[in-house]
Amino acid sequence: MNKINCVLFDLYNTLFKFYPDREETQYQASKLIDLKIDKSQFKDAILKSDSWFAEQTAKKSMHLLSDKEKFLFYCEYEKNLFGHLGQNLSESEVKKIWTYVYSQKSSLKKYDDVIPCLKFLKENNFSVGIITNIDAKGEDLSKDLNLSNYIFKIITSYDAGESKPSPKIFKYALNVFDHDPSECVFIGDQIETDVIGARNSNITPILLDREGQHSYYEECQVINNLNELQFIL
Repeated sequence: MNKINCVLFDLYNTLFKFYPDREETQYQASKLIDLKIDKSQFKDAILKSDSWFAEQTAKKSMHLLSDKEKFLFYCEYEKNLFGHLGQNLSESEVKKIWTYVYSQKSSLKKYDDVIPCLKFLKENNFSVGIITNIDAKGEDLSKDLNLSNYIFKIITSYDAGESKPSPKIFKYALNVFDHDPSECVFIGDQIETDVIGARNSNITPILLDREGQHSYYEECQVINNLNELQFIL
């Protein structure tokens, strides 16, 4: 690995997770249509559906979809998720579940290893940023996340006009951070959008595998938590 000066992160499932847990929200939604599914089964189904989500958004960025198209897309996500639970939901059931999930108030909660990792990076003078497919202004997101003491800039698909894995969003970020790709690493949890996207932009990818899904993966460095970064950089 070349001398690294810039560390870039994905956001969801890398630095932050939803609170309440998505398993709880989906479990409560399932009860609306009288499904009797053990809550413990939802975690694996969500992880598999998130991979599907990444594959689909790699083909067409969410920020290019109309509100109606986004609604239908998330309904398809729910159908995929419950398919992994052995359920073949009707169109009306899927819409009912997504409408409930969308209506629930949630917040983003940092993983326990995030602040220690960011402190290490700051103390060692790394430039640190986030690249995310969120369809919102990075400046607004930065205020909400309250990480300005550690993060130089958050680049979103809204800012760049493209989503991961498009090289355009990575190129946009590199211009903002004023670093060559050879000086950067990108850490994310999805192979399709994060690993392949970074590699296609000549940035060294690191796959964060918090749930042990990708122990087989050999195309790049794999870590299980952010504490491992200090031994790599």
